Amino acid sequence: MPLRQVVKPSQRLTAFAMLVLSLEAVTFVVRLDAAITPFVLVFIPTVAAVAVSAVSGGRSAIIMLLRRLVRVRVGVRWYLVAVGIPVLEKLAVDVTGVLLGRSTPDRMVSALTFPALVVPLVVLVPAILEELGWRGFGVQAAVEQGHSPAWAALVVAALFLTLHLPLYLPGQLYAGLPFWPLPLSLLAASVLLTWIYLRTRSVLITGLMHAAFNATVPLTWGLPADWVWQARAISLILIAALVVGRVGTSWWRSPLPAAQEARHDYAC
Repeated sequence: MPLRQVVKPSQRLTAFAMLVLSLEAVTFVVRLDAAITPFVLVFIPTVAAVAVSAVSGGRSAIIMLLRRLVRVRVGVRWYLVAVGIPVLEKLAVDVTGVLLGRSTPDRMVSALTFPALVVPLVVLVPAILEELGWRGFGVQAAVEQGHSPAWAALVVAALFLTLHLPLYLPGQLYAGLPFWPLPLSLLAASVLLTWIYLRTRSVLITGLMHAAFNATVPLTWGLPADWVWQARAISLILIAALVVGRVGTSWWRSPLPAAQEARHDYAC
């Protein structure tokens, strides 16, 4: 049997999920340094997406996956949306924090030191690589199988959450932070990233939004970290709810057949 026929089209999402979880397990079994682990996790969805593409469709499937990465002609407004929503989210947290007395404008401005300028440069490429797997492959495979955007966003969010859970272990990135904001934040982010991906069919734009969520974190550095962790979850849920409300019933319906992907005009 040719390699590209090992996984059937209907099995692509399942194979992707199993490979992601397997690679995650290996990552934590080998007990990498806490500073290295998050960067290794970034590559897992990308590796899984390319691998499953190879064994389900061969070279043509890999090329189709990579084409979503370089799709740039989507309209200027989507570039603005990709950056604007994360900025709006952080500003909402900042304003709320100041009004509640968690910080002052002077303290927040003074927190924007030189490292804040470096963050956007560090997070851009990893975010795009992640989105090649999560939305470019995961969401795409789900909608091609006839599932709704809501279903696709939920499944990918569950995988994303599973990948982040071990970061609460002692010595890891999230150690000591409250747990409840994580699933809410990841679900809301998955909704927003799925929405912009299905509107543009561009991994680049989706990755730009993902990167902007991370790159704008320094805007909240003048606030208590644990409070920001919780406030961001609430802010993201509210923004995601507004987007879903605007989209309407199409969010809960199956999209166009996979054969029409080239038109990428599904109005999610």
